[in-house]
Amino acid sequence: MGSRKFPWDLRPVPWSDVPEFTRGTYDGLPLLSYGIAPRDKLATRRQLRTMGLRPGGQEPVALMYFRCRAAGKLVFAELFLIERAKPVRPMTLAKHRALAKAMAARHTCRQCGELCAVELPRENRVCEPCRFHLGLLEPWDYLHDYVQGTPTLDPRELGAAA
Repeated sequence: MGSRKFPWDLRPVPWSDVPEFTRGTYDGLPLLSYGIAPRDKLATRRQLRTMGLRPGGQEPVALMYFRCRAAGKLVFAELFLIERAKPVRPMTLAKHRALAKAMAARHTCRQCGELCAVELPRENRVCEPCRFHLGLLEPWDYLHDYVQGTPTLDPRELGAAA
């Protein structure tokens, strides 16, 4: 599908003095297949970040396409020139405090205010003892075994056994 949809094309590109083979253009940018982009000159945002860099206001110079098996469709990634990228800004004390406050909110029970070791579920942000006392447990939830002391059967297991 890729070769029929995006045929090879020899054209001038911003990262080279000589024309290179691309897969044509898409949204006005040169289009490259997965694995064709020169790794020493072009990088995605995530690749720049792992190098300690950021795009720094530059526009993408090319697009890379690949098929995502999970989504079952083509995905396009923007490629930036590494030579024009700027270093990542250092984390300020204020930004560090704001992130710490946000993470503490994810670990704090909204019912009792207890700080938990793990991040609480997004839907209610309530710790396990409060979930039990509020009646938010399902009949097959494992917490019934600890609180009541009697083992319970999962109704899904009963259906599988019958």
